[in-house]
Amino acid sequence: MKVHFGLPATRIDAAWITIGSYDGLHRGHQKVLERVLAGARRGRDATALVTFDPHPRCVLAPDTCPPTLTTVDEKAELLSQLGVDHLVVLPFNRKLSLLSAVEFMDRLVERVPLRGLVVGHDFALGHDRQGNRDFLARYGRAHGFEVDAIQPFSLEGQVVSSSIIRTLLLEGNVAHAARLLGRQYSISSYIEHGTGTGSRIGYPTANFAVTPNKLVPRTGVYAVWVDFDGHSYQGAMNVGYRPTFGENRLTVEAFILDFEGDIYHQDLRARFVQRIRAEKKFESVDALVAQISHDVGRARSILRR
Repeated sequence: MKVHFGLPATRIDAAWITIGSYDGLHRGHQKVLERVLAGARRGRDATALVTFDPHPRCVLAPDTCPPTLTTVDEKAELLSQLGVDHLVVLPFNRKLSLLSAVEFMDRLVERVPLRGLVVGHDFALGHDRQGNRDFLARYGRAHGFEVDAIQPFSLEGQVVSSSIIRTLLLEGNVAHAARLLGRQYSISSYIEHGTGTGSRIGYPTANFAVTPNKLVPRTGVYAVWVDFDGHSYQGAMNVGYRPTFGENRLTVEAFILDFEGDIYHQDLRARFVQRIRAEKKFESVDALVAQISHDVGRARSILRR
């Protein structure tokens, strides 16, 4: 898959596309992409997803800027796995937000000739959301491409959305979030040096340097899978402020079970499976170590299922 930052420098092949933030690339998004891929297969056309970075709300209403479920790199990896040919990342700013729907589409089709456009049922683009489904249908007829709108996707009696998934993760309900995402929620990072506290108490941890604005689930201890170097390892992850040691900076650190080796400055991914317990301040380091031993046992049990 090819990633374009801004509109492609030269025209790409005629494509079926979709446009939107697509944060999380959850199961509802995947239904839209299935339609894009199916349309492209009929005419042996290319496929593309056009997205925005940062999220439009972070520019238009900063106080409501949502934490990110998928970074651009994560989005690119997931789209590549789905078989999408192009990811077009448009830098969202005030200037872009003021483009009319016609101006936006004219600029897009100049570089990305469309065979088809698939959108969600309530999608709109352009200044003041002028580019609704009726506008896009008219524009498509005038420019020779199909427009298809997908109805909301529901699971377990609930419409799947990025905002619901964010709420679940911030509540620590990573298992329910995984069902809506279609995969376990993950955080990817290079591993930085920490304070060495874990090593001193017998549980050395990998300290994740989390991408700014990447959503971190609710504080607590989680059973996780840790992926790196082509392998997956069981792990127990702590998300919190280390209150027993009087610290006040949020840390995301994983104890990797049955592993010994140097992982500093390697890229790791942690996949959240289940929350084990809430964060707690212990009266002594010995009490903390006893609890960690119990947490590791719980993580083993959960991950064996």
